Amino acid sequence: MVELTAAAVFGVYAIASALVLQLVNTEVRTPYMDEQFHIRQAQWYCMGAFNKWDPKLTTPPGLYIVSLVVRTMGACTLDRLRAVNCVLGCILFWTVYALIRQNTRPFRAAIKALTLCMLPTSFFFAHVYYTDIASLLCVLLAQLLSVHKRHVWAGVVGGAGVWMRQTNVVWVALVGGAAVERWMRENGVVSGGLLQSVGQLVQWMKSPRRWREAVWVAVPYAFVVMAFGVFVRVNGGIVLGDKSNHQAGVHVPQMFYFYAFTAAMAAPTVLAEAQRYTHAVTSRQVTCFEMANYALETVYANLYLYLTYRPVLSTAVGLALTLVMAVGVNRFTVEHPFLLGDNRHYTFYIWKNLFRSCWWARYLYIPGYVSCMLGVHAALWRAPALWHIMWLVCTAAVLVPSPLLELRYFTVPFFLARLHMPTSLPRLSIELAMYTVVNAVTIYVFLYHPFVWSSEPNQLQRFMW
Repeated sequence: MVELTAAAVFGVYAIASALVLQLVNTEVRTPYMDEQFHIRQAQWYCMGAFNKWDPKLTTPPGLYIVSLVVRTMGACTLDRLRAVNCVLGCILFWTVYALIRQNTRPFRAAIKALTLCMLPTSFFFAHVYYTDIASLLCVLLAQLLSVHKRHVWAGVVGGAGVWMRQTNVVWVALVGGAAVERWMRENGVVSGGLLQSVGQLVQWMKSPRRWREAVWVAVPYAFVVMAFGVFVRVNGGIVLGDKSNHQAGVHVPQMFYFYAFTAAMAAPTVLAEAQRYTHAVTSRQVTCFEMANYALETVYANLYLYLTYRPVLSTAVGLALTLVMAVGVNRFTVEHPFLLGDNRHYTFYIWKNLFRSCWWARYLYIPGYVSCMLGVHAALWRAPALWHIMWLVCTAAVLVPSPLLELRYFTVPFFLARLHMPTSLPRLSIELAMYTVVNAVTIYVFLYHPFVWSSEPNQLQRFMW
């Protein structure tokens, strides 16, 4: 019965995905945008030309290696290569389902898996030949294997994920850190909240003999991270190919954009959990200290409490956060040449119309950033404290060095965060409806509203994420 429930929901996703793939292949008969580089490289691999490399590509060849399976069916055509991501999207559904199913009823787990897989910045790329779906799948599959204590295989899959996209090495570190944190809790090394756990951890570290098992848990993940360090040293940097347009920097507002994206995409859950978090304290169900020590235990969630429960302090905290974010916006906003140099991406119009309308426009959104940040962390208040901190650090490590604003870069940290938020069918239904509408509109525009550049009159351009 369990499998039938999940299979029925999966059938909905599979049919929708297959229909979208068919429409894309019918309307977009030539490789579009970055597909031209990925398709060409994959076809070289299919012909056995493994020594050829397109200098425009910046990511490793993991997807092209996986796509070699297409060669068993004949030529590596555009349609077949796109179908690879469609199949990976179906595998992604079951991976997400398995992660959720551990502590959630079957139907609810299936609906949450469907909702996550319909996330617009993920679903779209399951029907074009980009690396996003393969990258996300490897991270979540490594997480699933890690939860089931298959740490060696989790390291292997995590390593494969790095071959899809270099930044996945950060998520491998997070999966490894979470594995060690789970081992510590299961073995009584740490218990309770962050404040208590820190003291227990200090005591544990005084006895090196007890480290061994925890170290063995971490070894597969550490090996991947160290191997990647060797690659960076030999390669002279993280990026392959076109290094000139992909220089790392310090782009602090990326975190603000991410919080806004996450709060918007998980709005029903974020709003409800933020309200529940506040109510838990204001109704005296738990004390502030208990909430700080046993629940979210990050300063951000406690600030959310203050903003709603202590009016005087809320003003000071709000002003302080606003000031810090204003400095971040003023000193560390990066406007990558690609952002305003390509009007085929929605971020072009977001930036042009919302951030560039006048010099002070970008500062107007700071109060919204503050609210989104506090709301997202409040929605994660039930997540393990150490995991929460590691997730925050890893998200910043991935996003802040990236100079280019692309919403699809937020997909992996969003998935990881949303998996740790509560599951409620009414809220999931609203999120799923939101995603369905956004997907329907964006895919329709992509397929049926192309336009032409005067510089390339014979080439159709299309809007995409």
